[in-house]
Amino acid sequence: MLPNPQSISSVSSPPEQKRIRQFIIKENLLLSEIISNNNRTIIELQSILSKYQRDYKPTSDSELSNPLIPSPLEQTSFPYKAKLKPVQQIPNVICKSKYFRITVQLKTDPGIDILRSDRIELSVSLYTSERLPQKILFTMQGKSIFRGDTIAIMAYDLVESRHLAHFKLQISEVSSHFVGGWVYLIVEAKQSLTSRGIYIKPLVIKNLRIRAKDIKNQE
Repeated sequence: MLPNPQSISSVSSPPEQKRIRQFIIKENLLLSEIISNNNRTIIELQSILSKYQRDYKPTSDSELSNPLIPSPLEQTSFPYKAKLKPVQQIPNVICKSKYFRITVQLKTDPGIDILRSDRIELSVSLYTSERLPQKILFTMQGKSIFRGDTIAIMAYDLVESRHLAHFKLQISEVSSHFVGGWVYLIVEAKQSLTSRGIYIKPLVIKNLRIRAKDIKNQE
């Protein structure tokens, strides 16, 4: 166990204090090198995975399924009668150190009624831009890719006279660490209205880039 600052200051002997500080500096350098090596290994593994996916040839139509695009069979059997849409324009470049907001509304086909009492659970997820997109759960350091609330309840807003849901999020990794340099941000609904034959199309935000610094500071 590493000594804390209080224990160092309580040591009366200056040579002992110097020895402890040198030990801490050495351990810090060692841990930094381990983290750096792990980051390089993760990037190399992602590159190998990307090459494998480019060269991989599926043996059946079922293996071609994309988590972002429903299969033709699903489209035919369960046609969407509603969809999620952003209320405001979502920027394609965001800063990883800042929170951003998304407000989503529900749009329905003519003749489709959504009750004011309906509550719809929405979730946010992130996918790579590969041919076979992979869900992103963690940063290169193994931390959660998101900060903030990734779940929101869509409810009827009496002022706006429509169903709305609000997210406040932060993405904790730059997109340049992933294949293609950009990612998909997906907002999808828990299909709680399927008993009434209402399937909700997800909101897919393409070409989303996350940078280390605010774009204004890079100009």
